[in-house]
Amino acid sequence: DVAVLNYIELKSSLKVESDYRKVDEIPFDFVRRRMSVVVEKSSEQKHILICKGAVEEIFSICNRGEINEETFHLEESHAQRLLEVTRNLNEDGFRVIAVAYKEVPPDQSTYSIKDEADLTLLGYIAFLDPPKDSATEAIAALNRHGVAVKILTGDNDAVTRKICREVGLPVEHVVLGSEVEPMSNEELETIAETATVFAKLSPMQKARVIKALQRRGHVVGFMGDGINDGPALKAADVGISVDTAVDIAKESADIILLEKSLMVLEEGVLEGRKVFGNIIKYIRMGASSNFGNMFSVLGASAFLPFLPMAPIQILTNNLLYDFSQTAIPTDHVDESYLTKPRKWDLGDITKFMIFIGPISSIFDYATYFTMLYVFDAWHNAALFQTGWFVESLLSQTLIIHILRTGKLPFLQSWASLPLTITTLVVSAIGTWLPFSPFAASIGLTPLPGKYWLALCFILTGYLVLTQWAKSLIIRKFALH
Repeated sequence: DVAVLNYIELKSSLKVESDYRKVDEIPFDFVRRRMSVVVEKSSEQKHILICKGAVEEIFSICNRGEINEETFHLEESHAQRLLEVTRNLNEDGFRVIAVAYKEVPPDQSTYSIKDEADLTLLGYIAFLDPPKDSATEAIAALNRHGVAVKILTGDNDAVTRKICREVGLPVEHVVLGSEVEPMSNEELETIAETATVFAKLSPMQKARVIKALQRRGHVVGFMGDGINDGPALKAADVGISVDTAVDIAKESADIILLEKSLMVLEEGVLEGRKVFGNIIKYIRMGASSNFGNMFSVLGASAFLPFLPMAPIQILTNNLLYDFSQTAIPTDHVDESYLTKPRKWDLGDITKFMIFIGPISSIFDYATYFTMLYVFDAWHNAALFQTGWFVESLLSQTLIIHILRTGKLPFLQSWASLPLTITTLVVSAIGTWLPFSPFAASIGLTPLPGKYWLALCFILTGYLVLTQWAKSLIIRKFALH
């Protein structure tokens, strides 16, 4: 409609705004696939019903044709020729609608579908709507990242095949809406997974295909900009539209693209995977750390004559550790993690927690026995608590660099600069606190020089053992 209205020659020659008055309208629907408007020409005082829509639907309500203001009866041979011309245009990528009209009594003020009969065929309007320049590159990029691209369209199969060839999308078979309609849900689920292109779909058929894919466990995004895309945008896990779309499409969408290039879809997919990957990192680190600390606290409480760590020290420790993790959203994600979609899997997190968590307890107990038997802290609660406070904080903070990647840290994979800075700053604060003016207020005391040598061995052992265990469970359980 916008293209027709922008055809300025029509405005100047027909003088639509001054010479015609709209009388009534028969709205478009996806069953009839056509719409009509009734206008009155002021100079002739007569009503004209003008109908436009899908070529086959317009042909079905026409009994006459008009060429150079001369009318003739439509015969079967005319229909064959007209459909052949339409097909040729479709195969060249043109979308084609037919236009027909008839004069109706001027005393009639309301019109209905039954008035769409015995029309005179005027001709076609062919629209060329080529795919965006970035479409081919975007589809290839999405395929590389494990995102299957399927076409769900209301266009006919000829136009659809042409567009698919232009964007490099292989088409073995086009599933038509007439084939989808009688299918059971189970049949449609099978077809939806194997077929790439669906054409001549109604809005509800688009939504039905999406739901069939979802029942098979797929996460489905749908991109559309028309009125007929509303149900599909609602049904999809992620509905995507553009800022030039019709209002109903934008209201139904979850995301509205402002960029003109479709490569923004690839950027969105990758950014989403990075966010998800960093969320999983945080959960794994927190779960492993807390699981290990539980064993450490329970064990120490069983044989120590005092608390292994004072409440204020636990709060300070947690505050500093949480601060070191605030930069995780900025962290890099391994390229291998971004190659395919990832799903939430509690079992993977549980395996990680069970295997990695107790390792920290091993070195917590090593710290306990160092403080008790090397530095004789049996009767010096502050010294013991300070020693475990520092070891616990540094081990939790530095282990972030081991658990954040499936690769070898510092050699094959580096953390982001903000995450590196926060972990170093927190480690420095943890080392400084026992000697700071705040030490007494939180129950800390200066540590002997030999403690720091022992701590280096403990932390090195912890990092090496955790790296080995991480690599082992990644290979054994195919974790990422």
